[in-house]
Amino acid sequence: EPTGTRCFSFSCLVCVCFANPDVPAPEQPELFLKKLQQCCTVFDFMDTLSDLKMKEYKRSTLNELVDYVTVSRGYLTEQAYPEVVKMVSHNIFRTLPPSDSNEFDPEEDEPTLEASWPHLQLVYEFFIRFLESQEFQPSIAKKYIDQKFVLQLLELFDSEDPRERDYLKTVLHRIYGKFLGLRAFIRKQINNIFLRFVYETEHFNGVAELLEILGSIINGFALPLKAEHKQFLVKVLIPLHTVRSLSLFHAQLAYCIVQFLEKDPTLTEPVIRGLLKFWPKTCSQKEVMFLGELEEILDVIEPTQFVKIQEPLFKQISRCVSSPHFQVAERALYYWNNEYIMSLIEENSSVILPIMFASLYRISKEHWNPAIVALVYNVLKAFMEMNSTLFDELTTVTCCVYQCLYFMYWPIYLMSADIPDIHPSVRPKIAREKNNIQTSNIIVQERLETKKGLYEYLPRNEQYTRKKEKRFKNTIKLN
Repeated sequence: EPTGTRCFSFSCLVCVCFANPDVPAPEQPELFLKKLQQCCTVFDFMDTLSDLKMKEYKRSTLNELVDYVTVSRGYLTEQAYPEVVKMVSHNIFRTLPPSDSNEFDPEEDEPTLEASWPHLQLVYEFFIRFLESQEFQPSIAKKYIDQKFVLQLLELFDSEDPRERDYLKTVLHRIYGKFLGLRAFIRKQINNIFLRFVYETEHFNGVAELLEILGSIINGFALPLKAEHKQFLVKVLIPLHTVRSLSLFHAQLAYCIVQFLEKDPTLTEPVIRGLLKFWPKTCSQKEVMFLGELEEILDVIEPTQFVKIQEPLFKQISRCVSSPHFQVAERALYYWNNEYIMSLIEENSSVILPIMFASLYRISKEHWNPAIVALVYNVLKAFMEMNSTLFDELTTVTCCVYQCLYFMYWPIYLMSADIPDIHPSVRPKIAREKNNIQTSNIIVQERLETKKGLYEYLPRNEQYTRKKEKRFKNTIKLN
């Protein structure tokens, strides 16, 4: 006996086909209902050798149902709706199997594919054709496709099988479009799934698919945006950037963010400040993704909104340009290849150039990667063409500071030559001074601070007391 049998056996109706000329057209709707009841039988696909003939009969029957709802007319009587929902529910709603690995990594591990997919695929295909039918009446179907049905449908998005999640995405999108009364409930439940994902589990396989659906939903929002939509953006979508598995759904998330900003440009400032708040500190891969998303946002930003966030934004870009990781620095420097961003920078060069210049000048002298140095020279050239007067002033000031540091650095460095047992973790920044002094235990920690144009180089020694170090710092501070 098939596992989970909920109605009569397959043997009684399987030979009766809709295309059979012996079946009169008036009797086909009745046959349709019987075949729906027949397909409520669920088989155990974990046992690959059991019920092989019955499984094939069910697959054949499901194929008939798919073809029938595609080409037939007049089959959707009021009695058919509960039978369709019942058959779909019996087949797709189930407890998802646990992952084969307790530490399943979607980026590295192969997903667990659904064993019953030969039947499940046809059930999903049938249900989508049913929802898209010209004869489909939401006013009747809403009695059976209710909040409970939607809630169970959303739980299935945690399936590891990407094929099933793709079908679920289409099904949920059709339900959202057909049932106006379920729209707010669907948005609320997606909200809850994301919050649980961010703050509790950090595990949910269908985040990318749900974000794809949201992209279409956001595109259809009426203006002005409701307060709940703005809150969803700030409280749910922005915190999604903090999770470790961001790379799995970042493209869809960035699309949703941009859709919001195209709808309401005034949201640009809270979005960018939110991204800067959650900016990754130790993961270069995420930094590159953040920089890519920021460029997408800057592509649609209005000049009036750009002025509000240019200072904190370019302070972060300056830090990225200074990154020792060449991919982060390269991605940040590529901003100057974007014509629209360049036009915004040119309009506000008097603010942006002083923020960026110190980092660019230092990188042009010190960065280990020649490709980054070449990009920096291009950026400096662009700044020089934008505002030559300010560029010359900053160049003069910076060169003077470096000359003062050179003459100041030498006596400090030589004073440190006879200090024994300096901590070995710090290396001298300037190699030629180290070679000239002919000693291996001299350590100088370089600290550059751009605030008020102050640069400091302080030697450090573990044998110094904090009091002596503080007094030494006050002695050599450059005012």
